[in-house]
Amino acid sequence: MPQALTARSHGDAIDRVSDDKFPSRLDRTHSPRVFGLDVLRAIAILSVVFAHFSGVLSPHIPWWFDLVHHGGFYGVELFFVLSGFLIGRILIRSGPELQETSNLATFYIRRWFRTLPLFWLFLVFNVWLEYFLRNSRIPLSEILAHGFFLRNFAALKMSIFGESWSLAIEEWFYLLFPAALWLGLKLSKRFDAVFLSSALVFFLFSTVVRVLSAPHAWATWTEWQRRIVIYRFDALMIGVFAAWLSLRFKNRWRASASICAVAGILLVLGLYATLWKISDHQFLFSDDTYFARTFRFTFVSLGFALLLPIASTWKLARETVLSTMIRRIALWSYALYLTHWPIAQLISDYFLKDWKASALGAFTAFALQLTASIAISGLLYRFFESRCTHLRDRVAPVIADFIGRERVRTN
Repeated sequence: MPQALTARSHGDAIDRVSDDKFPSRLDRTHSPRVFGLDVLRAIAILSVVFAHFSGVLSPHIPWWFDLVHHGGFYGVELFFVLSGFLIGRILIRSGPELQETSNLATFYIRRWFRTLPLFWLFLVFNVWLEYFLRNSRIPLSEILAHGFFLRNFAALKMSIFGESWSLAIEEWFYLLFPAALWLGLKLSKRFDAVFLSSALVFFLFSTVVRVLSAPHAWATWTEWQRRIVIYRFDALMIGVFAAWLSLRFKNRWRASASICAVAGILLVLGLYATLWKISDHQFLFSDDTYFARTFRFTFVSLGFALLLPIASTWKLARETVLSTMIRRIALWSYALYLTHWPIAQLISDYFLKDWKASALGAFTAFALQLTASIAISGLLYRFFESRCTHLRDRVAPVIADFIGRERVRTN
């Protein structure tokens, strides 16, 4: 029974995200959430949404507006670094206690209650959407493969629910990296050595396999190199390394915030320029180079990681209307990521199919896409996502207690 008690108490410590940080409602009161990280999360999701929605406006907007088309790439890369940073801090704070099976199980339960219910809901919705819009019946085997994130693990086979490729990368990270720490702590009690060596193995593995696959004719940076799970762990590991630095060198982390932010912004902007080329006085997508397939991903992640010191130390003295809006978008970002593309398809390709011909119709469709996506994601967060998140605080301790009792009984 002592193990069960430890698991219960550690269940609260292993994931330092309290109910206050996942409120069912959000008003203009002081929030315990770190505002700077909410800003980055809001920027990430809005970059993805605007990149996907801007297509409806393309015939009616100036040529330079095409520059936002790669915002979706940057938004997802920022999400990867943020996920690595936040999960890395949770795991570091858990420390050597992660070697307890009950604590590892608690981490998994809390993480999966945060991500899987909404994902599976939208998997069902996307299957329905395929039938409704395209009269296409998806085989059960394919649905199950999507449900367990197997459609882009080592090869790209995304026939439906294409936007879920990035969620598969994150879910495999949530599963494999803590398991590697658990195994490493069984072999060594030196937590930092286990943590850093495990992160380095994941980082090098993805970097090396991406480099080795890049010369092949079938490799493209926009598809295979970007979207296959085993090629992308390094992006999350850069966030994990940043998490370790933020907790082990707190004073230096704060002191370097400004200079890191300047370096990060310059690096991110410089790399964004490599996504374009000028041909016949037009901005066009750049060529699919070896650098684009390999190390540009690494440097983009590094650029975003350099923004973390200033973001993680940015706290508000008081809440304003603007800060509340930013927090809402950040809180709803997961639901908004899953919502926006199906909504765009329904509005643009079904309800307002002929509106895109005129500028007024195109801007109306864009406004409806954006408004509907944000409104629906807010409702999903309020009545579904936050309820599932709160439910984990009931379920995780029960499972931890059960595992603890079983260990006592078997021992």
